[in-house]
Amino acid sequence: MDIESYIHEAIFEEKDKYTYLYELIWQNFTEDGFVITDEQGHEIDSVLKATAIQNLIGEFVYRMYDEVNETGFEDVIEYLANLGIGVDEIIKYCEDEPEIDVDEDDEELTVKNALDYCTEIVADKMLELFSADDIFDYMFCATYDFEQDFTFAFEDVDEFQAFVDSNTERLDQYKEEYPSVLNWIEGGMIV
Repeated sequence: MDIESYIHEAIFEEKDKYTYLYELIWQNFTEDGFVITDEQGHEIDSVLKATAIQNLIGEFVYRMYDEVNETGFEDVIEYLANLGIGVDEIIKYCEDEPEIDVDEDDEELTVKNALDYCTEIVADKMLELFSADDIFDYMFCATYDFEQDFTFAFEDVDEFQAFVDSNTERLDQYKEEYPSVLNWIEGGMIV
């Protein structure tokens, strides 16, 4: 299985509700050259970045609905183990990246530091490619349970984006209700 398919199946399709949000972000990252998934040796980087997106959405859900953000370094280790990549290779990746704080006595802390670093750069890239308002709108529409208003299942990313675009007034009202969440996004989505 190629890494792109694996990321979509293992990470992005884990929660059906968020699939089109993941795809929207990943497509923009790919077009911008931020993720490279079709070349050998980029598996660790790609999985870390995909998990960082998952982590940021989890943090949004935590801030909006007070639900636990369960994404962590254990997920990275599991996702990569499924690809046949062991902890030693992950640590080597971390050692080769000067921005990742490597703890020679604690492999778990090193992997956590790698995820934290990737989460920060992914948040920065998201804010480079999307406005804070758009990020709020996309994350809100992907995570909110609209059943009280209507039931809606998206067919693809375009339909998801069209839904967001056609509900800007309602989404602006939600932003007014949750200013701290919008402030978190504008502040860089530091988790």
